[in-house]
Amino acid sequence: MDPKKTALVLIEFQNEFTTEGGKLHDAVKGVMESTNMLENAKATMEAAREKGVLICHVPITFSNDYRELAKEPYGILGNVKASGSFKRDGWGGAICEAMTPEAGDVIIQGKSGLCGFASTNLNFVLAHNHIENVVLAGFLVSGRYIQGAGAHIVICSTSVRQQDFL
Repeated sequence: MDPKKTALVLIEFQNEFTTEGGKLHDAVKGVMESTNMLENAKATMEAAREKGVLICHVPITFSNDYRELAKEPYGILGNVKASGSFKRDGWGGAICEAMTPEAGDVIIQGKSGLCGFASTNLNFVLAHNHIENVVLAGFLVSGRYIQGAGAHIVICSTSVRQQDFL
């Protein structure tokens, strides 16, 4: 893969999932530990950055009153709202320390649903940077992210897949 035509898309590496005390940390802790996920993701990010790969962070965040969601959301988003997770202005919604963005990284805006493409500027960023290869890593990674990508997709094996979380 040509590093100049490749993006590493880091999905939801936020305190709610990655950090002790995060509201959803216990739900993913076992998978994270068994795959050495955070350490592997950090090493992958650092190596990719050194090679000139575009680093895209895709956090999921909500307003304090979750007005983006239905009054009674269901499934994963229902759990997010009920637990008060991923508030835009809170510690839980912040990208974790291990995966802190650096100059040159892109923070994708608008993710308030399960798909990193449908409600964000990710397609725009990939297209304008002439990206042909997308490497996905992170939380709740599934085929949903592939919709509309128009690029060769690789999913890191240490990601927390949607079925691991449910």
